[in-house]
Amino acid sequence: MALVRSPAVMVIGAVFLAAGCTSGPGSPQARDENRKMDCLTRSAQELEREASRPILVARSQSTEVLPPVRLGTPTPTADPPAPTADKPAPATDIRLPDIAPIVPVSGTKPALPSETPTAAAPTAPPMEGDSQVRIVASIGNNPIYESEVREAVYQRMGELIRLSESQRTVREKEIFREELKKIIERELVIDDMTAALTARKQTTALTKLRAEASKEAETRLKEFKKDRGIPNDTEFRTVLRAQGLTLAGIKRQIERGYMMQTYLRDKVSPKLDALGLADVREYYASHLNEFQADDRVKWQDLFVLTERFKSVEEARQYANQLAAKAGKGEDFSKLAAEFSMGDSKARNGAGIGDKPGEIFPQDLEPTILALKASQITVKETETGFHIIRVAERTYAGPKPYDDKLQAEIRRKLQNQIYEREMRREIDTLWKRTQPQIWADG
Repeated sequence: MALVRSPAVMVIGAVFLAAGCTSGPGSPQARDENRKMDCLTRSAQELEREASRPILVARSQSTEVLPPVRLGTPTPTADPPAPTADKPAPATDIRLPDIAPIVPVSGTKPALPSETPTAAAPTAPPMEGDSQVRIVASIGNNPIYESEVREAVYQRMGELIRLSESQRTVREKEIFREELKKIIERELVIDDMTAALTARKQTTALTKLRAEASKEAETRLKEFKKDRGIPNDTEFRTVLRAQGLTLAGIKRQIERGYMMQTYLRDKVSPKLDALGLADVREYYASHLNEFQADDRVKWQDLFVLTERFKSVEEARQYANQLAAKAGKGEDFSKLAAEFSMGDSKARNGAGIGDKPGEIFPQDLEPTILALKASQITVKETETGFHIIRVAERTYAGPKPYDDKLQAEIRRKLQNQIYEREMRREIDTLWKRTQPQIWADG
């Protein structure tokens, strides 16, 4: 797979080379440039991580607990039978299948898992641009196709950017196994959900859940297109195709992930609801090290260059006028983009560095750290005036045990409970259902 270096990194590299040609390694200018480069490099790495993130991350497949959607009282799960010679324990090491049966496409609409009316061999669904597809696993008579696993793999290609060719090959196979396992687990849960609701004659709840899943998918896809300025589905399909993805595949991923999590959330909701304020307080008291804030500041800068004015006093008055505008509530970013005479103009006023020792220019640091959130001041330097605004400020030490932190801890504990119970439920389904996985040696 051809990898392209991040433009941000290449630009930063060019700046670094330029700085290295103008100063000796021990000069104050060189130290200032190196400090600035450290901050810019971190910013570039954040941009690179943003650029390499998946084309679409399905929120419904994260471990974040969804709000409860009652589907009826779940049927208690019986203890799984012990493994026997006829039914061994489920596979724990999923390997990349090198050989899998090739099934010709019939062109008929496929049945969803747990909806196949008979025990006939599964029929492959039509895939965009494919004349035939591979089955890599099955749950009963319901197949899992390699194309679906590959689409999940392609969304994680950003993880391979910094790896060598040999490392990429190994890691890509590992990702395939991981995504295959996730899809199998998802389909195990949906099969169990379909069977349970059908047995309790709650087909209305099942229909409602499918409709909600479809709505969730449409909402997510709409948000995705809006965030990236994609005007229509035709262009969206082109963007997805360039990533090895399909619109149908992405939609299915969101829908079925949403159904899986909603069903599991409904099953474990009594344990989540039992979580009380005492549990939250106990967790906070016994994990104080997790709730320590760093000394950080998010600041903005608008620079006025003295040499552009007839005198220092005239430059000072101009700076004070701009500071007054910002103090009256005018958007600082817009003011900086329009009036700044320094490099912050290109960043819409964003300052460089957010920790003590990392702020650039260094002589601004004491002034910046002395300000509170939303405060504005004018700082005179040798070359001009910096109008500084602190946007956010946190101080080192324990975070206050306020409503915001309590809600954060509650979510954390709920997710821990959900993850534990989900794992227990899925392990039970593995043992009971025995998915078939095609893999060599």
